[in-house]
Amino acid sequence: MPLDRRRFLQLGAALAGAAVLAPARALGPTLAGPTGRPLKILVLGGTRYLGPAVVEAALSRGHAVTLFNRGVTAPDLFPGVTRLRGNRYPDRDGGMTALESGRWDLTIDLCAYYPRLVEASTRLLADRTDRYLMVSSVSVFRDLKTEGPDETAAVLPLAETFEELPDLYENDWKTYGGRKAANEAIVQRVFGARATILRPCSICGGGNNDGSGAYWATRLQRGGRVLLPGDGSDPTQLIDVRDVADFAVLAGERKLAGIYNVAGPAERLSLRDYIAAAGRVVGSRAEVIWKGDFPRAMYGLPLAPPYAAVPGFATASNAKARAAGLRFRAIEETIRSNWLDHRVRRGDAFDFAAAGIGLSADQEAALLAGAVERTAAS
Repeated sequence: MPLDRRRFLQLGAALAGAAVLAPARALGPTLAGPTGRPLKILVLGGTRYLGPAVVEAALSRGHAVTLFNRGVTAPDLFPGVTRLRGNRYPDRDGGMTALESGRWDLTIDLCAYYPRLVEASTRLLADRTDRYLMVSSVSVFRDLKTEGPDETAAVLPLAETFEELPDLYENDWKTYGGRKAANEAIVQRVFGARATILRPCSICGGGNNDGSGAYWATRLQRGGRVLLPGDGSDPTQLIDVRDVADFAVLAGERKLAGIYNVAGPAERLSLRDYIAAAGRVVGSRAEVIWKGDFPRAMYGLPLAPPYAAVPGFATASNAKARAAGLRFRAIEETIRSNWLDHRVRRGDAFDFAAAGIGLSADQEAALLAGAVERTAAS
């Protein structure tokens, strides 16, 4: 059964009382006050995952927010915010005609997935917004076999063919990075020094749509023997959804131009460190077993890519963004908010394997047997 709000609050209080969170910056960073007058901010999207965090960050800073979307996802969210209805596809739901008479200081594009649609929105808004901020991804990097890619690293080319879907989600990961890179180029070509590109790594925290960010905390809470790939030394990257949102608003306030890798946490994080933090959050007594190698069956585990094959995916440089004001919540706070949000949304009986996230009990048992036998033999 999914948790009701009362139980959710009880769980949160219990965890806080047990001091599972790192005390430093547990409530997140405190940003400097807005520069000058409040901004008029147009958000393309705004009601799914990163969107609500961006809107909340902007409102908390005293800015005026306008949402442009189809009104399909969470239509009752933010009842006091100005809403414009339409569609980024020009031939659906009136297209973007609702934006033709507006004027904004900052546009934040949260659903830039197809170059044709980004071209249309940037052309329409070129003289209607002072700054255009697009949320991209570290998936744009062409060479993930090189550690520590920064904002100057080469990006993927646009695939010759791909399908445009009506719901603007990531979809089709084979062409995703190239599409994001092409969209970045469009925004920069149209807006020049008025363009801001944010490239987040894996985003976690409350509001995660598929539950992947809660996988390890949930598995550790269940207890028993927990199998993980490698030896725990492989690095991993994640960032709290609220930290991305805070930086997006800060970038608009400070008129930050160019590209920024929005990758966390502040310092290098090993998979072993992450698992230990997740264990503290849920009060786990599970026995963690590191497999040593990285079998194909474990390639899709959340936050655990085969590092030897793609070291760049887990070590994107965040130096530029940190120098510009990016701050990070404690890793335990990110894990906790994601885990509790997942339980409220989906309940304790959620089947991760059926959703394509992580291992089934049978798969883990088979891999565990091999790992334990090899350890015993050695």
